[in-house]
Amino acid sequence: MELVRLAIPRRVYTQSHIDYVVEVITEVYRNRDKLKGYKIVWEAPLLRHFTARFEPIN
Repeated sequence: MELVRLAIPRRVYTQSHIDYVVEVITEVYRNRDKLKGYKIVWEAPLLRHFTARFEPIN
């Protein structure tokens, strides 16, 4: 099992931001059998998780 941590800072995002994140997570969950994984093809030297680029794993 792979886990993902979702951290949301207080007083930064509106309810519509949270609703959008919930929609996206729900859509990913519904398509979990089709999504086989992604690999990083480019990453910044610092804070790579904010700007990384990915490719699907075949």
